[in-house]
Amino acid sequence: MKMKRTVSMLLLTAMLASLFASCSGSDEAKNPVQTTPSDGVTTAADAETEINYLDMLPAADFGGQDCDILCRESLVDEIWIEEEIGETMNDAVYRRNKAVEEKYKVVITPVPTPGDWSTQSTFIDALRGSVQAQDGAYDISASYLAYTSTMATEGLFYNLYDIDTIDLSNVWWTQGFVENNTLNGRLYTTIGDVSLSMWESLFGIFFNKQLAVDYDIGDVYQMVKDGKWTLDTLQNLSKKVSGDVNGDSKYTEDDLYGFITNQNNIRVFVTSCDIPFTKRNDEGSFDFIYYGDKVVTLYERMFSYLFDGNEVYIDWHSNNSKIFMADRALFATATLGSTETYRQMDTDFGILPYPKYDESQKNYISHSADNLSVFAIPASVTDPEFSGTILEALSAESKQTVIPAFYDIALKGKGTRDNDSEAMIDLIRDTVIFDFGYVHAVTINGLFQFFGDTLVTGSNPSLASVYEKKEKQFITAFDKVLEAYNKITE
Repeated sequence: MKMKRTVSMLLLTAMLASLFASCSGSDEAKNPVQTTPSDGVTTAADAETEINYLDMLPAADFGGQDCDILCRESLVDEIWIEEEIGETMNDAVYRRNKAVEEKYKVVITPVPTPGDWSTQSTFIDALRGSVQAQDGAYDISASYLAYTSTMATEGLFYNLYDIDTIDLSNVWWTQGFVENNTLNGRLYTTIGDVSLSMWESLFGIFFNKQLAVDYDIGDVYQMVKDGKWTLDTLQNLSKKVSGDVNGDSKYTEDDLYGFITNQNNIRVFVTSCDIPFTKRNDEGSFDFIYYGDKVVTLYERMFSYLFDGNEVYIDWHSNNSKIFMADRALFATATLGSTETYRQMDTDFGILPYPKYDESQKNYISHSADNLSVFAIPASVTDPEFSGTILEALSAESKQTVIPAFYDIALKGKGTRDNDSEAMIDLIRDTVIFDFGYVHAVTINGLFQFFGDTLVTGSNPSLASVYEKKEKQFITAFDKVLEAYNKITE
């Protein structure tokens, strides 16, 4: 039986508007303006209106046709589950697929392929080969975000705005991706609630509730709601907590910290502190605007915070779960997927968004790791409207069944639901953006990785000298990305 999801009246209004608007193909619809995420903190219980999203989509009968989805071997369970086994997420994905299969008389068929970072060439070659052969082997593609821009700039995907059965304004599509990656009225990839890996990859600041009480931290949830959860606040609160627990006069993973992080998670501060890589111009394209006084100042502040005291512990690749789970860290950066591990703790924890740069920053801005699945329609499909129908339905039904199941797992602690953290996860999801420069960072010479990696590995207090050596490479690579997309449209 399909689950019902309680949604806010705002979402209901947006949903109805999108259904009646449509597929008119107006310039306004195909060239959405770049918007700023909301600074509100709301939950799904704002109103008691129930919607069945899948039922609101048009009906069709495809007579038992297979829908072949090229996906990563490591994330096949995001796409397809063989049977219900009494496990929350497993069964939610299974029920989602069954609901879509029954509505459209299709068979969801995964095509698992090596496609993680180290095996990306296998995935890219499989898709490229299909497009070159025009064999229609795959109806939908679900690939690793970081390298998907390589395929998109080759012209291996359909323009999603040309597929009438996909409505990218619907609430199950991540508008912070759609709006920031539509280039000259065209978009080749998308992210939404079908991307369970996006939810698991969303970054947050986790805090230990017992240490928050012990060190009189105050109500950090209220700080977020009041707009006072800033970089200064994080730094000042974390400075209250540090200790040489084992008494060896060294600060190692066995000691007590106010803040633990790693180089991957440090990169996220660029996004949360509202430092964009690109800006939409009047022609519907993008200008490169990353470097300036603000990013230099942020770098200097972070360098001082990370290295001048004993309250911060940094590890290269570890997510520091051992330290946090041992109650030896007040704050920890992590993705929401970490909640399943952290639920093994005896102590309760809470979830917060990354902080704003300062109180004058209007909105919290959230970020997701680049290993999530981004969806596309291969240019070799024989029936793009069929592919669009099933992709739209999978995302709609994911919002109905899979995402509520994820909330249940993420928010249950000691037998109770953390309603404050629910509001925080809603905020994180509602304010996530995917800057065009970030989505294409790999094809722009590792642009996004530059900040965090330079901080942690370079031990250099000045960003300027390091950036000057890389700037020409970044700009040249960025221009080549735009040129590649322009060639596709010619």
